[in-house]
Amino acid sequence: MESVRELLEQAAEKFGDKTYLFYHDEQVSFREMDARANRVANAFLAEGIKKGDRVAIMMLNRPEYLYLWYGLNKIGAGMVPINSEFTAYETEYLINHSEAKMLAIDAGHYQILKDIRPNCPGLGKALLLDMNQAGENEELFPDFWSKQPAALKKVDIKVNDESAILYTSGTTGRPKGCIVDQFYYLHIGQIYVNLHLITAEDRILTPLPLFHMNAQSLTAMGGLISGAGVVFIDRFHPSTWWEDIRKYQVTFFHYLGVIPAMLYSMPETAQDALPKKVYGIGAGVPRDIHAAFEKRFNVELLELYGSTEGGGGGAYMTGRKLKDRKVGTAAFGQPVPGVEGKIVDDDDREVPHGEIGELVTRATDPANPRKGYMLGYLKDPEATEKVWRTGWFHTGDFCRQDESGYCYFIDRKKDIIRRSGENISASEVESVVRLHPGIADVAAIPVPDNKRIEEVKIYVVKKPGAEVTPEEIIRWCEDHLAYFKIPRYVEFRDSLPKTSTEKIKKNELKTERPDLIEGAWDRTKNMKLKRELEKEKKKQSA
Repeated sequence: MESVRELLEQAAEKFGDKTYLFYHDEQVSFREMDARANRVANAFLAEGIKKGDRVAIMMLNRPEYLYLWYGLNKIGAGMVPINSEFTAYETEYLINHSEAKMLAIDAGHYQILKDIRPNCPGLGKALLLDMNQAGENEELFPDFWSKQPAALKKVDIKVNDESAILYTSGTTGRPKGCIVDQFYYLHIGQIYVNLHLITAEDRILTPLPLFHMNAQSLTAMGGLISGAGVVFIDRFHPSTWWEDIRKYQVTFFHYLGVIPAMLYSMPETAQDALPKKVYGIGAGVPRDIHAAFEKRFNVELLELYGSTEGGGGGAYMTGRKLKDRKVGTAAFGQPVPGVEGKIVDDDDREVPHGEIGELVTRATDPANPRKGYMLGYLKDPEATEKVWRTGWFHTGDFCRQDESGYCYFIDRKKDIIRRSGENISASEVESVVRLHPGIADVAAIPVPDNKRIEEVKIYVVKKPGAEVTPEEIIRWCEDHLAYFKIPRYVEFRDSLPKTSTEKIKKNELKTERPDLIEGAWDRTKNMKLKRELEKEKKKQSA
């Protein structure tokens, strides 16, 4: 198989009128998805879009997103998904950097189109969704494609032809555009289906956005490959989550770590346990609630690991084939078939099993160690070679590996707090604080310290009506964390800045003001830890 086009056409022939897409009360069969993609493809051809061109997409999850993506790939054109939370400033950069010739956008983002248009000279026609009228160089999306024929001419598309430019949300500098080819999607989609034993009888729900590789390469591709139905919702809604699981008869769902944490924090009910076991696929479930979450909701959470750059070339998955899932340990399985990895220090020397270092990966194919990965960063060969230094892809993540090959996530390399020579995982601190019954959310960041290099600061969001003091939080941490991990600074907030995938924007917290200590509650000035009190007591009795 050479392309996403070929995959969709084979799925339409094999699964026919079986429902592929569920979205609210709308259902689209495999055959109809293929026909609509063809109509959209013909519309792009009529507009002058050809193989090698790019079209940007900026909208929330909806069926039209797939029509656009598949329609573009049908003619060898690439999509440029834009984060629906981006500002005009960020969107303008992506449009110009990717050289997108058109933009499809929904009504909720129309003002961004108006703001960026004067500064995007290469941008042609804009396609508008959920709007009643179009202006100059604009067209309503239904008018654009609905009258086009469902028959589509052949286009020569090879397996290594570009399929999309996927921008990564780095913490510093501008986003980098990952060039991904047809094989990228076909490869990881097949691995996902094989390791999770997904069949045409399954239904996969995702709350993750379609501008993200996860929803694209796992959910959407997994459905086409296996014949499973896919359920897309616009975003994660805690109050209706389990209702949707039951309504759509879901057998698999996707999550980020914050999703199990939020669901687990909701009041227990007699209906929590699902009547039939459901599998969750994701990353970052808090260790302390992993087992309890599974028991309460009759769910198995299957952790995995991957990146936009890595695709299936650098993926780890627990899947349903590993007998020991190592629940509650932050283990994310073993390298998928065709992938190898190791843990290295800052000098790229492999460290012994059990020691923490950076995870580096590559394909086992000696002729092509980058098989399944992105082709490279768009217009940035230096960054591409830097991430591939020594012939291994450098993930930027601190992990450890045991003797059986299982890997355990520690933290982002940039999200480690270095205090007095100790490496502190920000996510570990957060998972402990978040377990406090009065706390809804938390973010831990490093702040500079002359004595200890860095100290731990936490931003805390209390649950409505909860009365939680900084002293109470510190005592809670004392019972759950080593003393050197206990936060020094506490700052209460009404909310935390987040991306559309519910990830906390830590770089925003780190750069919001020059002095991050000013105004924060300081533990060393307001209380003493138990170990400090014991030392004083021993000194007095000596």
